[in-house]
Amino acid sequence: MSQAVSALLSPLAGDKPTSPVESPLSWVAVAAARKELGTDTPAVTEVADIATTSAVVTPTAATTAAIAPPVNVVAIPQVPLLTALGLQRVPIIGQLFVTPIVAFVNSIPIVGDILHPIFGYPLQAGLPAGSPQPEDVRIISFDGTQINVHFMPAAGLLAGQQAPTILEGPGLGMPGATNLNGTPLDGIIEDNLGQIGIGTLRDAGYNVVTWDPRGEYFSGGQLELDSPDYEARDVSSIISWVAQQPEAKLDGPNDPRLGMVGVSYGGGIQLVTAAIDHRIDAIVPTIAWNTLNDALYPNQDFKSGWGTLLTAALLATFARPDPAVYPAAVYGDLTTMLTQAQQDLLAARGPGGALDLVSQITAPTLLFQGTVDTLFPLAEADLNAKDLIAAGVPTKVVWFCGGHGVCTNNVFDPTDGQVIQQETLAWLARYVMGNTAVSTGPQFQWVDQRGQYYSSNVYPVPTGAPIVATSTTPSTLPIVPLLGGSGPLLGVLPIGGTQAFNAINLRVPAATTTTYVVGAPQLTLTYSGVGVSRFVYAQLVDDSTGEVLGNQVTPIPVTLNGKTQTVSMPLNMVAATLRPGQSVTLQLVASSADFETALALGALTVSSMTLSLPTADPSAVTTTVV
Repeated sequence: MSQAVSALLSPLAGDKPTSPVESPLSWVAVAAARKELGTDTPAVTEVADIATTSAVVTPTAATTAAIAPPVNVVAIPQVPLLTALGLQRVPIIGQLFVTPIVAFVNSIPIVGDILHPIFGYPLQAGLPAGSPQPEDVRIISFDGTQINVHFMPAAGLLAGQQAPTILEGPGLGMPGATNLNGTPLDGIIEDNLGQIGIGTLRDAGYNVVTWDPRGEYFSGGQLELDSPDYEARDVSSIISWVAQQPEAKLDGPNDPRLGMVGVSYGGGIQLVTAAIDHRIDAIVPTIAWNTLNDALYPNQDFKSGWGTLLTAALLATFARPDPAVYPAAVYGDLTTMLTQAQQDLLAARGPGGALDLVSQITAPTLLFQGTVDTLFPLAEADLNAKDLIAAGVPTKVVWFCGGHGVCTNNVFDPTDGQVIQQETLAWLARYVMGNTAVSTGPQFQWVDQRGQYYSSNVYPVPTGAPIVATSTTPSTLPIVPLLGGSGPLLGVLPIGGTQAFNAINLRVPAATTTTYVVGAPQLTLTYSGVGVSRFVYAQLVDDSTGEVLGNQVTPIPVTLNGKTQTVSMPLNMVAATLRPGQSVTLQLVASSADFETALALGALTVSSMTLSLPTADPSAVTTTVV
C-alpha cells in the first residue's frame, strides 16, 4: 500500500533537461533495482542539473553519429494502487467485481492510461503458472530524468520464452497506452490515425512497450519536441532496459530484437531514435515529419489553426514543455511569423533539415502519411523516403486517407485501417520477426479521393505527361479577412480547406483518359497589388464534388507594393484520379482558416497564371484490391 501511494505521489526526478553526456562512461550509473515488487526504491542521483534558458538546444555529437548504447539501466518498479491492495485476488469478489471494473477502465483510450496508476492491469485468468506479467517501471534516463514505462508481454508467452519487442510511442499530449487487450475504438483509431492497437501487436507475437515522453504525465523532465538530444536518448535507455528483461528476444548483448511504431509525435521519435541508435531493427513512422519548420511554418506563414490546437492540447494535459514553446505559438498566432530563434528551435527537432538525421537511419522503414493531413502533409514523408532510398535503406511508402485531418469522403469506410494493419504487420514480420518468406508488397501505395488504392513498384511513381492550364486574363482578388475564404472545414475546424467564393479560378482541362494525379502541382503567377497581406492561398477543388483535394491549402507569398511580381512554387502534394471528362479547378483565395488572416487587407490583380499537375505513368500503376 505504501509503495502504491508513493508511486502516485512521489516527485519526479529530472524536472529539467541537462546537457547531453558524450561518453558512455558518463551515463547515469546507479545500482540496478530488482524487478520483484516490494523491493526498496533505489536512491536516484541526478546528473548535474543545468537550467535550460536558451530557446535552442544546439545539436551535439550525439545528433551527428550513433551513440554508444547505455548499459545497466536502472528501473524503479511502480505498483498501481489496486494491485498493491490485492483486490483482484480476493476470492469471489475479485473475479466477479474488481477485475471486470479494472478491465473496463483499462480498455478506455487515454482515460484508462491516465487512471492506470490507480487501476493497473486486469488480472489475466487461466494463464499457466509463471507466465510473464505486465509491469510498470520508471527508468532513469541518461540525465537522471525518470521516464514512466509500461511493459506488456506477447499474448500467450510462457515462462522461459522470449519474443521480439515493439515500442509504441504516443502522440503529442497523449500518455503511453496501457490497454493490455486493446480498446473498442482500436479500429476507428487505426482507420483515421494509423495507430496500431496494443492488443493487435501482442496477438501477433510481440512484447509491447509504451511510455510517457519526458515532460508529460508521469514522466519527469521537460518536453523537448522529440529532440535527438533528449527524447531520442530516453528511448535508447528504454531499449537497453528492454534488453535486461527475460521475456525479450535478443540479437546480442544489450541488443533486443526490436521495432517501433507510433503516430505523429510517436512517429517523429522513431526517426530521430533510429538515427542515433542502430539497435532498432525496423520502424513504422506514421503521420510524422521531416522538418517542423516546413510543417508548421510553410513558406514562412505560421499554421495558426494547428498551432492553437497543439498548444491547447499541451495546456489541457499539464505538459511541461521547453520554455520557448508556448511563446513561439502565441507569437505565431498573433503575427503569422516566427522569430529566427523560434525557427532554430523547430529546426533542432526532427530528422530532416540541417541535422540530416534521416541519412543516418539504417532500420528498414515503412512510412505512412495521410492525404488529408494538414499538419504534416505528404511532402514530409516524401522527403524522408527519398533520403532513405538514396541511402539504400529498405523503404516503403503508403498514403492513406487520414492523419491530422478529416477524411470527409469515406468517414465510415474501414479500408484505410485494414491497409495500415496489414502492411504494418507484414513489415514487422519481415524485419523484426525475421520471416523472410513474408512479402512487403510494392514500394508505393496510395489512395485517391474516392478511397481507391493504387500501387507502384517504385517510389516515387514514374511520371507521365503533366496537365497544364494557363490563363492570361487579368483577374482581381479583393483581400479581406475570412469573408468568402477557404474553411473552416466542416464549418468549425481550422485544419483544412473548403471551396471558396472569394477566389480567382483556373479550371484545368478535363481529362480525356483515366489520369492519376500524384505529387506536388506547380503554380506560377504574375501579379501586382497593394495592401498589407503577406500571402494569398492556393487550393485544388474537385469539380465533381466541390471538395478541396486532400483539404490542402498552400500559402503563396506575395509582395503588395504596386509593382509587377512573379512567383513560382509547388503546392501541397495531392493524390487524385481523374476519369474521362473530369476536371479540377485551382482557386487562388484571400484567406484560409488554417492561417491567421485577421489583418489581411488589400487587392491583388493576377495578369497570368499557369498550373502544372503531375501525373503518374499509367503503365506503372496497378489498381489494388484490399
